[in-house]
Amino acid sequence: MLYILTALKCEASALTGLPGEIVITGVGGCAISTISKIGLTPNDHVLNVGICAGKDIGKGYLINQVISDVTGRRFYPDILFDSGAEEMSITTSDKVVTDVEDGMLYDMESSLVCDAVLKVIPPSNLAIYKVVSDSGDKFPTKNEVTQLIRDHIGEIRKIAEFLTAKGDSKEYEFLPEGIFEEMRLTQYMRNELKDLEHYCAAAGREEELLALIDKMRREDRLPAKDKKAGREVLDEIYSYLR
Repeated sequence: MLYILTALKCEASALTGLPGEIVITGVGGCAISTISKIGLTPNDHVLNVGICAGKDIGKGYLINQVISDVTGRRFYPDILFDSGAEEMSITTSDKVVTDVEDGMLYDMESSLVCDAVLKVIPPSNLAIYKVVSDSGDKFPTKNEVTQLIRDHIGEIRKIAEFLTAKGDSKEYEFLPEGIFEEMRLTQYMRNELKDLEHYCAAAGREEELLALIDKMRREDRLPAKDKKAGREVLDEIYSYLR
C-alpha cells in the first residue's frame, strides 16, 4: 500500500488521482499521532509531499537527507530510482523559519515523518518531495499552496510510480547481534546507530562500519565499560562516516 502524507488539506487537494491513499497528518507534532493510526506494515510505501521554505520559490526537490534541528538526528530516504528530480537535504524545525540560507530547505514535518515511518518501513520505501513556497516571509495562501503542488503533479506521480514499482528487495540490517549491548547504548543512542546502519546499507558502506567496530574491539574500547564510553565510541563512528 502507498500512503501519500501531506500536512495540509490544501496540499492534499492537488494530489487527487494519484495511486495510493492520501493522509492529512496535520502540522508539526500532530503528524506522529496521525501516522501511528495508519497501521503501517514493512511492505508499505510512504510518499511525503508538501511545501517548505527556501530561496527558489516554486522549485521542487526530492529529499535525500532530513535533519532534525531539535534532536540533531539525520535520516536518509534510500532513493533507488532516477526520476530526474533535483535532490536536496531539508532541515526540520519546531519553529517557523523566517531567514533561509542559499542551498537550504526548511519545514516542520519531515523529520517527524521519518522518525515515525522508518520504525516500520525500510528507507527504500520512503520518498519525500518538497516544493518551495516562501523564503521565510510572505507566506502563500491556501489556493497558492494548492497551485504550487499542482504544478509538480507530473513529477510527484512519477515518484509515486517508481516508489511502488516491483524491484529487488534490499537488506538494511547487517550489524551483529548484541552490538547494542556491547556498546552499552541507551534507547536514543540505539536509534542513532540504527540510522547509521541504514545509511551505510543505502550508501554501500557496510564494510566500513563493520571494520570500525572491529578496530575498536582490537583497541579494547569494546565492549564499552559504561554508557559514557559507548557514547564516545558512537560519536567517533558517526564523525568518521559522516
